[in-house]
Amino acid sequence: MRDPGVRREAWAEAPLLACLALVVAMLALVTAAGPPLLDRWAADALRSRFAVAQQNDGEIRHSLSLKGNDAVPADDPSGSTLAHDLRQTGDELLTAAKPPLDAVLVHASTRIEVPQLAAVTAAGPLQVGLLYADDAPPRSAYTQGAMPGPATATSPIPVAFSTAARDVLHLSVGQRFHLWPDVGGNDTDAVVSGFFAPPTGAAPRLWHEEALLARPIRTEGRWRAQAVVDAASIDALLQGSRGHDPRVTVQWRDSIRMTPGQATRMATPGGLRTLRDAADSFAAAVGDVYCPAAEDYMANSCTLGFYPTSPLTTDDGVPDVLVPFARARDQARTLESFALAGLIAVGLATVVVTARLAVHRRAAAQALQRARGASATDLALVRLVQTAPAALLGTVLGIGAAILSTPAGGTGHGSLLPALVVAAAAWLTLPLLTLAAARDRSGRESRPAAVRRLAVEGTVLLLAVAGVLMVRAHGAGAGGLDVQLAVVPALLGAAAVVLLVRLYPLPLRLVSRAARGRRGTVPLIAFSRAAREAPGHALALLVLVMTLSTAVFGGLVSRTVADGSATAAVWSSGADAVVIGAGRDGTVDKALTTVQGVRRATVVRSLVDQLTSATDGARYTTARLAGLDAGVVAAQAPDSAAARALTAAGLAGRPEPAPVNGHYVLPALASADFAGGTIGDTYTTVLRHRTVSVRVVGRLPDAARRDPALGPLLSVDQRDAGRGEGGDSRTAVAAGGPLLLVDAAELGMLGPDEYDNAAVLLYGPHLDGDVLRTEGGRIAGPSGQVRIKADELSLAAHDGLLRGVRRTYAAATALAVLFALVALLLEMLLSARDRGRTASRLRTLGLPTRGIAALDLLELLPMTLAAAAGGVALGLLLPGFLGPALTLREFTGGPAAPAVHTDYALTAGLGVGLVALVAAAVAAETWAGRRRGLGTVLRLGDSV
Repeated sequence: MRDPGVRREAWAEAPLLACLALVVAMLALVTAAGPPLLDRWAADALRSRFAVAQQNDGEIRHSLSLKGNDAVPADDPSGSTLAHDLRQTGDELLTAAKPPLDAVLVHASTRIEVPQLAAVTAAGPLQVGLLYADDAPPRSAYTQGAMPGPATATSPIPVAFSTAARDVLHLSVGQRFHLWPDVGGNDTDAVVSGFFAPPTGAAPRLWHEEALLARPIRTEGRWRAQAVVDAASIDALLQGSRGHDPRVTVQWRDSIRMTPGQATRMATPGGLRTLRDAADSFAAAVGDVYCPAAEDYMANSCTLGFYPTSPLTTDDGVPDVLVPFARARDQARTLESFALAGLIAVGLATVVVTARLAVHRRAAAQALQRARGASATDLALVRLVQTAPAALLGTVLGIGAAILSTPAGGTGHGSLLPALVVAAAAWLTLPLLTLAAARDRSGRESRPAAVRRLAVEGTVLLLAVAGVLMVRAHGAGAGGLDVQLAVVPALLGAAAVVLLVRLYPLPLRLVSRAARGRRGTVPLIAFSRAAREAPGHALALLVLVMTLSTAVFGGLVSRTVADGSATAAVWSSGADAVVIGAGRDGTVDKALTTVQGVRRATVVRSLVDQLTSATDGARYTTARLAGLDAGVVAAQAPDSAAARALTAAGLAGRPEPAPVNGHYVLPALASADFAGGTIGDTYTTVLRHRTVSVRVVGRLPDAARRDPALGPLLSVDQRDAGRGEGGDSRTAVAAGGPLLLVDAAELGMLGPDEYDNAAVLLYGPHLDGDVLRTEGGRIAGPSGQVRIKADELSLAAHDGLLRGVRRTYAAATALAVLFALVALLLEMLLSARDRGRTASRLRTLGLPTRGIAALDLLELLPMTLAAAAGGVALGLLLPGFLGPALTLREFTGGPAAPAVHTDYALTAGLGVGLVALVAAAVAAETWAGRRRGLGTVLRLGDSV
């Protein structure tokens, strides 16, 4: 092993060893740094989703109502302790959080809202709401006057408005006006203490949630605005409302804010489950913290300072973030596993190509060493020692770079073992190939080469089929890097190469036979050599096929998810905007129609009830009956499938039905999954103590369930079903159950309390989102939702998990292209001497350089076209092979799994790029061949 000749051989093969070190370093880096980097991207996506949820009230909210206390004597409100009591209670509520929630749950805001009071200003009648908020505009935001201070027993209540309200309402500092409630309560006076300027740019949450605080609006002939007050002013109002219900609402909001390290630990499947369990237990326990059980069951233990309150109500929005994120993360990790596995397979194939070239270059020397008595094991051990420095250097560089790039709190050290395994496999490749080649040359083959080749090919095909069957039975991964799912694309790539090597030489032989009778020898020689050398190009084919299939599959996934997310956003929004929870009485609140940008509004409503067949008595307990105004929806959304179906069936624009013999008969369109798709039968139910019959007059197209007009109703129930909530299980089950559709007028006889869901669809090109959220939240109540299509589309386009998948496939494709370039160059070097001998012989026979270049191009073109066809086909067929393991709906949501959309531009670009790469390689080799002398490839005595 210390022979100087061994060292000279190693130095002679320094380029190959450098290539081996580079590939090993890249493989070790990808294997070691890949999982921690994916965890960091998932953590960023989790933090982003919580940030978005906080903007949309997706946090933990504690609400209660303050009640007047006649037993408390009237006192000077300037000494109020209400602000202190609010802070203390908010801190006490946080103590109910258990690990790991306690480490990430922080106080976000405390708000007290007083119902709107009437006033008169120079601009006309005014309704003003009084708001106390601990995140109110600071002193620095005031451009005139000062912040509102505490009220006193003799002074009016200090209030502060925005500068926009000052200009619109013609207010001034020190101006006094009278406030009175619409119903009950006592009058009070107010004085303007100052004016604040709303922030520019990215505004804090307060300005999105309280749009009237920034600028007033005019509805129904009067202005509506909001003013900031001190907590002592709330105390003054409570003292002044003795004998009346003050209807003052207090709300604490707690938000989840994670550091990158915390998010990385909690973005794992186990971390997400633990965090959700802690959030559920917090929502259940926080009420006991605020209202502890009293010894006297008649005593009211729910108090805030001196004031009795209603029991604490907690609205937990954390599961709405964690549940869909957990599902999408599992699918993202599955997709990312495919990309990493494909890249590792391409890298290892490149190592094998490098090792083959090294074995080929040392074939003559190894034959001489075998003739002198060296064994095959000796030769393999020599190769093992020669490649050890390169493999060790590559491993150290790759793992070192991975450790340096591992985020704080990540899981990089846990992924070092796979990196060592991959590096060891790359290191052992050349010695093993050397051992196999030396044994083959010894003449001790136990089986013919053709038999061994068939056995290997059969094994590869069987493994690929078994892998696909196991994946389809396995279904979606349970999170993490699923090895079983990850290796399937590599097995399919190997199977595709086996088929290509067997199939693409067949047409080449036919073409070469046809070329024998034609003038010119270039096509005949090129296609004959291409057909004969096809098995030798198997590894190059594998590299190219895996590279192309990974890139095509990544582009397909990105395009499918992007389009599916946009479709789901439009479906869940219903129209340009929707207020879910409003319109239960069938009318649209005028405050919504007067929002800037709203052109038209309509109501959609639905209920879930048990229907009994009048023919055979069969019961259908999860059928949903929905109604919409087909005329309005068709006018605003001409492509509405639901409105088009109602119009075609003659059900649009029908008047409210009159009872016949004491009951109503509603003609409806039924989905195919209702009652076996039968048409003409009648089904009965009892609503408002009256018998209602539903007569199925036609089939509801499948596209109607995906109609955006019905999306707001179905998407809310789909979310509840996905969360596994209790409540009304009929609604959750019916989210994907049978659907019956009628015109809105047909359901006019029902009362608002009989509908399970209702929503107001708003149409308009440029809606005022801030005002719409404020008005919609006020009308729909705490359980309502306001969705704006533009915002939903923006959120779908910038989803962090999808961005992580795109980054993974982009990086994997770039590195795989680098590996493919190396493998292709090495493959050409492997056969360069044979092509050079052929080219030199033909040049001596008079073939010009242009013909030599054409010969090389035609020889490599079949392999290139086969690789392009196989890689593209595998990438496009991979979703079908994976089946249930690839549920992209977890990314998109929506009424159904997104349709697969191919990124044709990327696919065409990859194919053209591959052909261009081969053409450039041929041009380089042709240029090198022209500079190469005849004696470098031919020896005296060789036949020409």
